[in-house]
Amino acid sequence: MVGLRWIALLFAFVFIHPTVAAERVVVQLKWVNQFQFAGYYAALEKGYYKAAGLDVVLRPNGYNGSFVSPVDAVVSGNAQYGISNSGLVLDYLNGKPVVVLAATLQHSAVTWIVLEKSGIRTIHDMVKKRLMTVFPLSESLELLEPFRAEGISPQKLNLVQTGFDLQPLIDGKVDAYDGYVTNEPFLLEQKGIPYRLIDPRTYGIDFYGDVLFTSQSELRKHPERVAAFRKASMDGWRYAMAHPEEIIDLIMRKYAPQKTREHLRFEAKAMWSLMQPDIIEIGHMNPGRWLRIAEVMTEHNRLIDDKMLSPFIYNAEDYQPVLVRYFRIATLASIIALLLAAIATWVYRINRRLTREIEARQAAEEQLRHLSETDPLTGLANRRVFDQYLQQEFQRFLRYHHPFSVVMVDIDWFKRINDSYGHPAGDHVLNEFAWRLRDHIRQTDFLARIGGEEFAILMPETYPLEAKKRTEHLQRIIAERPFQLPEVQNPLGITASFGISCVTENDLNAEASLGRADHALYKAKNSGRNKVELFNASGKLTLVTDCPD
Repeated sequence: MVGLRWIALLFAFVFIHPTVAAERVVVQLKWVNQFQFAGYYAALEKGYYKAAGLDVVLRPNGYNGSFVSPVDAVVSGNAQYGISNSGLVLDYLNGKPVVVLAATLQHSAVTWIVLEKSGIRTIHDMVKKRLMTVFPLSESLELLEPFRAEGISPQKLNLVQTGFDLQPLIDGKVDAYDGYVTNEPFLLEQKGIPYRLIDPRTYGIDFYGDVLFTSQSELRKHPERVAAFRKASMDGWRYAMAHPEEIIDLIMRKYAPQKTREHLRFEAKAMWSLMQPDIIEIGHMNPGRWLRIAEVMTEHNRLIDDKMLSPFIYNAEDYQPVLVRYFRIATLASIIALLLAAIATWVYRINRRLTREIEARQAAEEQLRHLSETDPLTGLANRRVFDQYLQQEFQRFLRYHHPFSVVMVDIDWFKRINDSYGHPAGDHVLNEFAWRLRDHIRQTDFLARIGGEEFAILMPETYPLEAKKRTEHLQRIIAERPFQLPEVQNPLGITASFGISCVTENDLNAEASLGRADHALYKAKNSGRNKVELFNASGKLTLVTDCPD
């Protein structure tokens, strides 16, 4: 035992004690010093960077109205690491040699901020308004993508270079401001100014936020340093989110003395909800999600696959650090080095095995979750998931007064199809029916099969007349093209009935609008089928221009 203790002490001195001077690296932050970068302050002040052999300089941004693109700083070599947003993948696809290392925020914090008195409720109200944002526009892609998703041309947007100051918005010189949900809302609340957030997630745009990245040159030349820097940074974030008050004291004392404790607490609380560190590993990235982000940003005009994005997404296993520094002491402790190499190999294999087991368990859990949320026949969401989305949309309505409509759909005379042609033919009709609906709803609409031949559609940001217009289009899509059944020579004409309702100020729960849509569907079925009916609060089924009172 004594011998092993001496070997351990020798290992600690030889292998862990620094043998060379710390390597200096610069990190280009994307904004001024605040809790947004708490993890990097913690990694620096708690010694994580120093233990990794790194002398780290954190370079803030945005002071005195100036802004340095973190991407340009890293690509040019002016900094080795930077903090950017999901627009980084578009920079990569456009030829900039960048590599994303970690996603600090699982959901982007950027949002459009408008004053309540402006009357702006949706992005459609922002057309031709003065929108203050960051140039180059690659820094603002999360905020521009909802316009593209809604079919609004960028030429219709009046974009103004930001001065990184809320005062133009308050003074009415601009109509919308490119801000962070973790920061500017606090300033407006302190001033007692009512505001509204136009969040990209409302329109189905959900990107990563505050991603840590480096250059391909840095990764190629210094793979050990990249791995050490990433690990130390994530250790810093774990410490910061576990000890927010301590880090707030540090920020007020050393990094941002002008910030108040209340402001930093507001920021820390908002970041917790965007990071979700209690359920998601800090820094986690899903290659499939990056692929979807790239497809959205390129408007599906480029063929992108996993292989194309492989050099962009950092995978530590592809860049295992070599043991060059340890070989320098081989002549002094060759026997010990061989013993430790064998132990390290054993530990590495154990870790790899554990990693594979964890990945297999995660894959199994993901498969079970998918099965619990998906209709096995059509691949659509099931009733349980639809109810969850309906509840979320109702809560958004209660908080922001964003309207939404609910459409109930029922295939006419479906039992006759099963009775005449058999259940396989009925399943074929259900599948084809589901695909037609899915192909002709908006990207922001949510479609589910809620039972039998019944379907439901949730239409966010949609008033009844617009919902009726879109639903009548779906009615024509179903009715105008017959369904070709397997082993049946002549195509079968199929129609559907639709019932529509929208949320109202009097609703006490989310199910109220669904119940009215179901009543409207019942009326459509009893009025001869192949109809679209709209419900109002008086119980009469009439055309209306706004939500019923």
